[in-house]
Amino acid sequence: MIDRIHRPAIRKTGEADLPTWLVRAERLLVEAARSIRLLGSVVPRNAAQERVRLLEALGNGGTVMPRWSYARTDHAMLRKALERAAYRLGAEPHPIAQLYAARARELELEAALASEAGTAVLGALARARFRTTNQEAAGQATILARKWIEEGREALAKAKAPEEEIECDAPVQGSLLTRMREEVSRLGLPFSVVVQPSLTALAATGERHILIASGRRVTKEDVERTVMHEVEAHAIPRTRSMQARLAIFQIGTARGIDDQEGLALVLEDRHGFLTPRRKRELAARHLAVEAMDGGARFHDAVTALVKEHGLAPREAIVVAERAYRGGDGTSAGLGRERVYIESYVRIGDHLAKKPTDEGILTSGQVGLDAVPVLAPFVRRRTEPPPPPMA
Repeated sequence: MIDRIHRPAIRKTGEADLPTWLVRAERLLVEAARSIRLLGSVVPRNAAQERVRLLEALGNGGTVMPRWSYARTDHAMLRKALERAAYRLGAEPHPIAQLYAARARELELEAALASEAGTAVLGALARARFRTTNQEAAGQATILARKWIEEGREALAKAKAPEEEIECDAPVQGSLLTRMREEVSRLGLPFSVVVQPSLTALAATGERHILIASGRRVTKEDVERTVMHEVEAHAIPRTRSMQARLAIFQIGTARGIDDQEGLALVLEDRHGFLTPRRKRELAARHLAVEAMDGGARFHDAVTALVKEHGLAPREAIVVAERAYRGGDGTSAGLGRERVYIESYVRIGDHLAKKPTDEGILTSGQVGLDAVPVLAPFVRRRTEPPPPPMA
């Protein structure tokens, strides 16, 4: 079944010909990636209930501040092991060792974030984890966000009638849940598609599951874009990574997960899904994070999204949830949305110059900076692309 997707032939072999330091590092980092699950750690346990309460409070003109609760995990021992591994790997001269060392340091930071969900410490840790890697691209991202949100507002004002919507997890033809299951089955991908009521995003791809939000009303465009985004940019690369000789394709390189989101937006653009409405959504998230980084509280960000940028109250609350998740609404939250447009700029510019590098970026959770090191481990694809979605 997996042969129905086009994939790179990453050379695979056993542990016998791998150096001891690499075998030990892979075992630790694989276990760490499975244990930490950063995004799951920063999702409030009562997100759905709080969303209802916040929307009601906003409608009544009250101050909108979340009362989120989290299930924190103490990763103290794992953090120490990752710190030691990063130090040892950093002393190895091989470029592959440096990739593992960088990912070990990143996972140690993610373990700290998971341990501090709901505390005032999380914001500073999140800034370190999701800091900009390219000031020029970051500046372009801010310019694009301001441009996109105005374009989206104008397009929305000109729209003749609202599009028909359907609940994303409805067990009917055409819903996001049904379409995602159809596409996963069509391509023979080793993922289960399940509903996750506390999910802030419409969908998310994990190691073996694609999660779908509950109770959210979406358009047909939302459905098809989200299916393409999760399948082509996340599920297929994860499937390819399982065949790799090096576990770094599966574990992810440093900033690899972030750059996968930029690649996903490049694919959305290529498929015609980066519409003014979608750009407005991405821009709102980016600007909400910028406001948060500037000291705005949850209530301030929601108010600005509604009054300054024209978002509907529910839209504004959902956008702010993504920016402030992991926090308490007063201090900063995860702010992961800052990487999307910046990475889109970086990946788009790079692929315009070196289009064949897309085969390496889609071989797993590979960041742009790791492409030169990992290129020798990926044979160029000659197979035809996967059949288009129905």
